[in-house]
This record gives sequence, structure tokens and C-alpha cells, in this order.
Amino acid sequence: MSFNISKKKKEEMLAKITIIKDFIDRNSKVPSLMEYLIMIENEIKNKKYGLVFEEYEEDIRNINEICLSEKKELSIEVAVDGKKNMLIEGENLEALILLIQEYREKINIICIDPPYNTGNKTLKYNDYDYMDLEDEYDHSKWLSFMEKRLKISKDLLVPNGVLFVNIDETQISCLILLCEKIFGEENIDVLIWPKMDPKYDKNRVEKPIFNVKVAHEYVVMCYKNKSSTFFNKMKRRPNHSDFGKPEQLFYMETILNEIGTTSSAKDELNEIFGTRDISITPKPRKMIKEFVRVAAGPNAIILDFFAGSGTTGHAVMDLNKEDGGKRKFILVTDNENNICIEITYERLKRAIYKDNFTENLKYLRIESKQSF
Repeated sequence: MSFNISKKKKEEMLAKITIIKDFIDRNSKVPSLMEYLIMIENEIKNKKYGLVFEEYEEDIRNINEICLSEKKELSIEVAVDGKKNMLIEGENLEALILLIQEYREKINIICIDPPYNTGNKTLKYNDYDYMDLEDEYDHSKWLSFMEKRLKISKDLLVPNGVLFVNIDETQISCLILLCEKIFGEENIDVLIWPKMDPKYDKNRVEKPIFNVKVAHEYVVMCYKNKSSTFFNKMKRRPNHSDFGKPEQLFYMETILNEIGTTSSAKDELNEIFGTRDISITPKPRKMIKEFVRVAAGPNAIILDFFAGSGTTGHAVMDLNKEDGGKRKFILVTDNENNICIEITYERLKRAIYKDNFTENLKYLRIESKQSF
């Protein structure tokens, strides 16, 4: 026989608050005392099993203060069908707040590769800025940061939409609980991505190994409604086959073999920029291409609000060229260290002309309305 100690303590505290409320009601002429006590009572009532973390406030402008401004000198017109992909330069929470006005329940797939919170200060965005060791819960800053964005993501997705989140071991446990809180436990799947494969990794530089070689990362899949979501098959070579074998159709498996590695993703950047020495860690184009293939049809809208090197946009254009699809992408990234201009935009522009993609690109920037 066991009983819930936390529930017993909560009931005891609420009983004591009731006694204090009765006393205040009979004896105090200060109405604010009752208001304060009710606030405390409600806070205690709301605590329940689940993910507990401190909320952080971000310096985000109100929607009435910002707008999207097109930079026509950076926009690219190649296709004649008028379909426009979008690259948005700006803070991604502000971008999501703007996008929800037009794209609520219109996005089919969201693919994001958020900060892993590893402490790496060499990346193009601050991957070290979301942990606060002064917190009672020291992962709170990252969780608060992600929660705001994932809640809007859910509202953006169509009823059978899917969110793919890349993550490593640093925050995987926290991310799963957060996603279960937002999307529901029944709407979460976890995939394993082998980020190393000798077949792909001819240019790999090994990191020092401490006890165990970390050879994989994760992808957390969040369904808007899993029971009404049905995947297409993905294309890949049979596991561990050589590059001469043709791709075949397979159901997606929980272990994502044959979709590239971190090293092959660097090789893809090398094809565009002529160097692998770029301070950003991209994901392989094949990975995103297959996520898009399995989770939506040829007219899907795909969003990536941690656009980084622009892999998602490149993958969407590549798949459109392969099967004649009319998919559109929306990418969002800030311009810290000139990443948006020098990496994201430049990759998309070069890929369009290098691979003869018939795609248009609209370059937008989040700006203050006061500047107009």
C-alpha cells in the first residue's frame, strides 16, 4: 500500500490557506491580502506531475511594433509560376509571431535543428547561451526558450502536420518531456540518427573520445495528431550497401540509416562554398529531404526557423526537382555573425543557379514599424 506524499502535502497546504482566507475575510480590511492569497492558492493547485522549469522572459517586440520588409535587391526570380519561397532574417520568435497571423494550420512540416546547449562558443549562433546554473532547475532557460517556439509550431501545423527536431544527448530527456507536454504523450516518436558512417565519412575529423564514442544523435517527431497521420515511404539504399546500389522505397525506421552524416553534410557545404571550414554544424540534405518526402505531399509548405546553413531549403528544392513537386519553404534565421547573408542566403542562391532549380526566393527582414 502506498500513497502520494506530494498530494498529501498539497492538500495540507490548501487546507491551511482556507483557514487563513477565513481569518482575513473576518478580520482584515485590506482587500489585496485576499488577492495575494488566492494567487498563492492557484499556484499550488496548478502544480502537478510533469516537466517543471522556470520561465524566462525574452526581449521580444510586440507584434504591433514589427513587420516583414522585402529586400528586393536580394530576392531571386527564376521560376515563372510565381511560387515564392521565403528567407526571413530576424529573431525567430518574432518571426513565428508574425507567421501565425497568416499561416495558422497551414504548415505541413517543420524541421528544426535548435541549439543543443552544449557550451560550444564557436558556432554561428550562441549554442552556449541557454543554460543558467543559478536556476533551481538548471535547464530552465533552454526549456523556456524552446517551449515558446514549440507552442506556436503546434498552432502552425495542419491537422496531420509533423514537427522534426534534431537533438543530441545533452537535452534529449528534457526535450521529450517538453514535447509530450505540448503535443501529448501519444503524439511523440523518437528516432536515432547514426551521425557516423565510414562510407560517408572520408573527410571526418575525429573528436577525442572519453570512455564511450558517441556515434548517434536523435530526432524527436511530434505529430499534431498521430492517429490521422500516414507517412509515405522514404528512398534510400539498402543498409550498408555501396553507393553503386540504386535507392529503394522503405518504410521509415526508428534508426535512420543511409541518409548521410555530419561529415557528409560538411562535404555538401564544401560543394557550395569550396571549403569545409565553416563554423556551423549542418545536417545532411538527404535527411531533411526524406523527412519531407515521407510526411507530406508535393504541395506542402515546409518551415525551418533555425535555418542555419539553409539545408532545409536546399532539400526542398532538390526534392521538387526530383519529382516535379510544388513544395514551398519558409526559412528563418538571425544575422548574428552574418550567418543569414553569408551562409543561408548565399547557399540557397548558389544552389539555385548551380543545380538549375526553377525556384524563386523572397528575402524578408523583420524591422520596426517606426522605421517606415
